Amino acid sequence: MRAGITAGKDDKARRRRLARRLIAVQEEQRLRLSRELHDDLGQMLASVALELHSIRADSAELDARLARAAQLIDQLSARVHDAAWSLRPADLDRLGLRASVEDLVSVLCAQLGIPGDVDLEALSRPLEPEVALTLYRIAQEALTNIGKHARPGRVSVTAHIWDNKLRLAVEDNGHGFDGTVAPGSHHLGLAGMKERLALIGGELTVETAKGKGTAIYADVLLSD
Repeated sequence: MRAGITAGKDDKARRRRLARRLIAVQEEQRLRLSRELHDDLGQMLASVALELHSIRADSAELDARLARAAQLIDQLSARVHDAAWSLRPADLDRLGLRASVEDLVSVLCAQLGIPGDVDLEALSRPLEPEVALTLYRIAQEALTNIGKHARPGRVSVTAHIWDNKLRLAVEDNGHGFDGTVAPGSHHLGLAGMKERLALIGGELTVETAKGKGTAIYADVLLSD
């Protein structure tokens, strides 16, 4: 019986190691693709845009068409930048977790035209790269869900530390949903967040109800 329990624990540990490695590989691919989009495609689009902006034709019609082409290139460049940023934000490596999450909140609030309460001083402390990346992905997924489904009037993103535990909280006063119903396909994001946190020994808690908004808490034990 003990041998069976031990084998079960070993199998579970192997599955967790495999899942963590899979996530690491995915993040490496995201980073590579992000750099290719930003450095290669982004620079090429910028060069084409400069050329188009500098050309002047002999007729008003051609000038208008060139101006329109330049505008489309500018729009495409912005989309490439956004895609590269969503895959792997440069700020996460350059400026750190706090600035990256603050940017996520700022962008969402600007898009929705709502105020945001932010208190992320706790994210300024050094964290293990895997923990920082996981918390970033949690915030990214939670805020994306708010933008898609919640229709809130206000968003709050905070982080606090007590008893050697860090809690990242993402809250909104939007539509909410029935938390007693078994998760469906539209809740796969929550399942992904729970799995990511579990791989680093963390835990996700969701408090919600229809018409009462949603609060998502990501708790992670800090290393000594």
